[in-house]
Amino acid sequence: MNSDIEAINSAQPQPADNRTAECDPCVCWNCGCAEFEQLFQAGDFDSALNSYPIRRCRQCDLCYTGEVTDDELAAIYSRSYYGSEKAKFLSVIETLVKIGHHRQAKKILKLYHRQQSKPGTSGQAISVLDIGCGRALLLQEFDKLGADCLGIERSEFPGTGLHKIDIHVGALHDSELSDERFDIIILWHVLEHITGLGTLLEELPRHLNPDGLLVISVPNFLSWQSRFFRQHWFHLDLPRHVTHLDKNWLVKALASMGLETISHTTFTASQNIYGFMQSSLNKFISRKPNRLYKLLTQSQGQRDWTALAAWAMLAIPLMPFAVLEALISAISHQGATLTIYARKRDHDGQVAADTRGE
Repeated sequence: MNSDIEAINSAQPQPADNRTAECDPCVCWNCGCAEFEQLFQAGDFDSALNSYPIRRCRQCDLCYTGEVTDDELAAIYSRSYYGSEKAKFLSVIETLVKIGHHRQAKKILKLYHRQQSKPGTSGQAISVLDIGCGRALLLQEFDKLGADCLGIERSEFPGTGLHKIDIHVGALHDSELSDERFDIIILWHVLEHITGLGTLLEELPRHLNPDGLLVISVPNFLSWQSRFFRQHWFHLDLPRHVTHLDKNWLVKALASMGLETISHTTFTASQNIYGFMQSSLNKFISRKPNRLYKLLTQSQGQRDWTALAAWAMLAIPLMPFAVLEALISAISHQGATLTIYARKRDHDGQVAADTRGE
């Protein structure tokens, strides 16, 4: 991939609500190039009845999903995709998700404070922007820790009045947000959904305060899980995931925007362990892809408890292997999810020494 900003943003499609105004299914979502290398074909996440090509752009090296149309993108973000406003999973899973978000918020705030050039000089609350915030579960934890929070969601998002978090329905480039700056900007499993990828990345630096922290988490397309399971990989999620990202591509793309990577990890326990289990089931029982996940996310009145118990019995024996793979792959930096922490370069082009290699 070319490292300069022109290579990242040349021939950019124009975004509308974080999607291209008219999606061209034949070109790269990042640079608009029509030349590509075909990697493999994979079925859609929900039914596996539709097949999509996974391609690598010959100009910017981005891996992306081809042949996705405007109508498909509009249909896959229905209310059923977001689930209930109160809960998406079983209560025990919701509790674990909440605990995970609380720990993540504390970790991000700790790293933010560590990389400040003048720590403790401001009495103002830390401002946090979560792009693609969903039900604002992560922002609610930041709010409990005293942060000033704002979320952004697409127009299809059903919205919720169950919490006090302010959610802007639209996009980062909307005029209402043009002058807004934040201490922390988070894109937690969002970039892979964005068709105007380079355009969004280019916007991020001007919305980030000096010494601000950018947090990006995505499925790791170069992970062991991705390479082994390929079209059966749970985190492929076609056609919602229109781009398929890895550390090298993201680090170079961020650098071209004047952002320096200060830390990264490929370990997220829940995502990596469950991803291995569901991917294994997809591979062995390919006629019913992601069936366990669908049963876990059904609403209380519609849930098929018998089927859920049966699929859980198939999944439980896979857990020891999933845990082992998650640990080994994380140590080897080949885990199924990638989280990158970045900040604006200092004037001399360097970053704080104590944050490197974290």
